[in-house]
Amino acid sequence: MNNFTPRAQQVLALARKEADRFNHNYVGTEHLLLGLIKLGQGVAVNVLQKMGMD
Repeated sequence: MNNFTPRAQQVLALARKEADRFNHNYVGTEHLLLGLIKLGQGVAVNVLQKMGMD
């Protein structure tokens, strides 16, 4: 994971936690999206907020 930016590493760690929470043995796009949302910053979160999603 050293090839990723610190923020990307945070998202991946959060995504892994979400996958664990759902007892999944993989990290999929759904977990990455949850990781982005949990991080609470960045373009993805801004787009979702502008769409009215919390």
